[in-house]
Amino acid sequence: MKILSLFTRAFLYIPNNIKGILVHKNYKKRLKELQKVIGQRKLKVCFLNSENSKWVYQSLYDELCKSDLFTPQIIVALDRRFDNAEIERLKSNYEFFKSRGMNVVCSFDIENKKHIPLNKFCPDILFYQEPWQLPEIYKPYEVSKYALCCYNSYGTGTTNGKNEYCARFFKEVWAYFLDNEFVKKTLENHGVSNKNLVVTGSIKLDSYLSPANPEKQLWKTDNYRIIYAPHFSFYKTSTLKFGTFDKYYKFFIEYAKSHPEIEFVFKPHPMLKKTIIRKKLMSPEETEKYYSFWDKSSNTHLWEKGDYFDIFKTSNLMITDCNSFLTEYLPTQHPLIRLVPEKTIGLNIFGEEITQGYYKIHNLEELKEILDKLIIQKQDPLEDERKKCLEKLILPQNGVCSVIINYLINRIREGV
Repeated sequence: MKILSLFTRAFLYIPNNIKGILVHKNYKKRLKELQKVIGQRKLKVCFLNSENSKWVYQSLYDELCKSDLFTPQIIVALDRRFDNAEIERLKSNYEFFKSRGMNVVCSFDIENKKHIPLNKFCPDILFYQEPWQLPEIYKPYEVSKYALCCYNSYGTGTTNGKNEYCARFFKEVWAYFLDNEFVKKTLENHGVSNKNLVVTGSIKLDSYLSPANPEKQLWKTDNYRIIYAPHFSFYKTSTLKFGTFDKYYKFFIEYAKSHPEIEFVFKPHPMLKKTIIRKKLMSPEETEKYYSFWDKSSNTHLWEKGDYFDIFKTSNLMITDCNSFLTEYLPTQHPLIRLVPEKTIGLNIFGEEITQGYYKIHNLEELKEILDKLIIQKQDPLEDERKKCLEKLILPQNGVCSVIINYLINRIREGV
């Protein structure tokens, strides 16, 4: 079996390498074509999205709307695997963008249950939401024939997870805009050419360029405000193993009930509800009841959508085991309690550096102790450490979006 497996890998390796070469040849050809038309017509920049909770491109979309050279459009899509529930989510996703007055279209034929080829929308440049579960016709090998493929991670490069570095997708995008130099070096070590790796900082953090929008105010009171944001990977067979939901979920319900003077937001990972049911942590009815508690109680809220940075800005504390929030919450300079699982793939060097100002919790007793210190005693001994951690983030004065737009303009005008 081992010999057969090695033969299969060797057989696939050659076509995949050839595909990579062809993809980048396509980009060279497309660049030359765009070089001739930039300034004569607006280039169309499309954003492929299947989950608005992972929408990271708002600042870039807004800047492109102001541009004389580009025009943006959002394409809501479905993953390679889908069911009727996913189709309903597609409709909700479309409404999320439409209700915000954004230019959005749907790339799925609901009546015939077929993915619509993206060339029907005439993109010149396409930004991906994520590399996972893409239909074959949406992968860079196909899209590179008519558009430059770009990517900003919806997460942040803080973990040792191989999924963040080993996907062929990273080798085939025209430009991958990165959070930091550490991620760039790691990708290079995994065979990704530095020609398409561009360190800009995390585009998500552009949300902090403006103050909180009062029209998006979620909180009902001026009481102490806590965000509880659990990851879905709490089960033993998970490759990520960030999650601690199975360990603490009952505690947080009781804590919210016994502290009406505190206001809570439950911000679960989009995959958490399905995982709870699939792994039989709770029945479907119990899961709905759990979510309903956060949605309907007098001092709690449920937030499952994207566009959550105004909630971050106006909170007092986050409690989480999600790795991306470790970076995203840091500019608030508010305390964060990191729920550390017993077994995990862990954080990389950059992740360890930027979390020195966070409270790391390994059990319920430690959690209760630090909650008492922060809320009752009003002590925050790691406050100064968080200020040092913030200095490690790349935060361009005019935002990452401006850096990306300048990069696009320069590369296209040069035609290389």
